[in-house]
Amino acid sequence: MCRTGELAPPAGARFVGATLQRSGSLLLHLDSSASAKWIKDNIEAFLAGLGGTSVYKQRFYNVKVQYIPVSFDPASQGVRRAVEDDNKFPKGSLAKAWWLKPPHRRHAQQRVAHAVLGFEDAAAANRVIRDGAFIEGARVYGGKLLAEPIRCMKCQGIGQNHVAATCKAQGDVCARCAEAHRTADCTVSDERRACANCKAAKRQYQGHGAADRTCPIFEEKLQYALERNPEASYPYFLVADDPNSWV
Repeated sequence: MCRTGELAPPAGARFVGATLQRSGSLLLHLDSSASAKWIKDNIEAFLAGLGGTSVYKQRFYNVKVQYIPVSFDPASQGVRRAVEDDNKFPKGSLAKAWWLKPPHRRHAQQRVAHAVLGFEDAAAANRVIRDGAFIEGARVYGGKLLAEPIRCMKCQGIGQNHVAATCKAQGDVCARCAEAHRTADCTVSDERRACANCKAAKRQYQGHGAADRTCPIFEEKLQYALERNPEASYPYFLVADDPNSWV
């Protein structure tokens, strides 16, 4: 790191590790949040020093928050700034937000829904997890949004490392009834739902669909994914200079 001039880093700043991601990108670990902030503030000079075609991808600390009033507009920067002001979060730390379920799928009388808040600041995300937050006048609570196994929207396979665009299946499989048609075209009632994955595995497949979070195969794939993710065992996002985040 540069140690002289205007770009001088915090005293003792250093990289303590690096993790190669499945996407091929490299996650760099620094000794403190102050060092990480210095890198972000001087990212153009840092990338120039690396040379080549290196690019910086912002990491977001995503928190799944429950029972937010539906009056909340996650796409509005002004609304997100209001959340920062109401909760004394650093300005600009709430970089993005989105509803877990599309608003058009809500029932007419629905007043609250679940959303994801994407923070650039781990400490702010941890505050929501620990203390909750005020959004649209309501106090809401949440937890870390953990990576889950991907389900192909074409064949309904879970954790198969492909999506619908790259699926090699000949035709669509319905996520509601396990028959050979698009899920959007399904007309079966909730009582007649069937799971394509459990059916293929010769398990009890009636009573739930492939998208059901209580599906035994989904639960097994999720548990496997969590066991391979060391950070999943911590309730908070890890911050080097905050021992409270290590519990």
